[in-house]
Amino acid sequence: MRDANGVRVIDPTLAIVMPPHHPFVVAHPAGPDICLGFHGPLIDELAADGPRLIPITPAIVARITAELVAYRAGTGDEIALTELLGSIVDHASVRDDARHASVRDDTRHAGDARDARTTTFPSEAAVGTGRDLASAVARELRLSFARSTSLDDLAEITGYSVFHTCRVFQRATGQTIHGFRRELRLRHALARLLDGDEPLAEIAAATGFASQSHLTNLFRARFGITPGRVRTRDGQRLLAG
Repeated sequence: MRDANGVRVIDPTLAIVMPPHHPFVVAHPAGPDICLGFHGPLIDELAADGPRLIPITPAIVARITAELVAYRAGTGDEIALTELLGSIVDHASVRDDARHASVRDDTRHAGDARDARTTTFPSEAAVGTGRDLASAVARELRLSFARSTSLDDLAEITGYSVFHTCRVFQRATGQTIHGFRRELRLRHALARLLDGDEPLAEIAAATGFASQSHLTNLFRARFGITPGRVRTRDGQRLLAG
């Protein structure tokens, strides 16, 4: 996604929030894809301080998908969709409060604080600080999540040793590099499962898993249900929690 702030690579774990009339261009690296958009007062509230990225949980993805399917079939409820978006607003507000508390704490110790809301949509710049290094690794993983990118490859991208790259990434994101890539693969697989009837074996191959059984085992461990069951109404209810 490109706008005046630069270029960002977005994955299925994130939503993009834009103020009204903010120009941007979205292109899928692998070709055409579907972008689902909402607008209205709730979105404007989220975008009050400018463009930002918001983490989206699998439960919210499942609930929005189920509500949209019902809405298109004429049995859905616009209020239910609005309430779902409202839950995203509430979730983002809690995260903002936590960021501001963290910034105030950092001010007492380091005397150098920036408003947390100004850092919610950073550009993916050259590697410099730990945050920049983690951003460079995350960007590469988002673009190549299905490939067998090694730690040496990522270290070469950042210009630092493997050990330093792993340590800084975990400190900046709270996740290991392996765990981050596994979550990307699982969330891409979840999106494809909810989007259509593509065979499970094809989804597994396209999202970087060694086999359908490999996908099934990790998917069950992460979401509590099998990939095949996600496509059922009961499965989506379980996923939505």
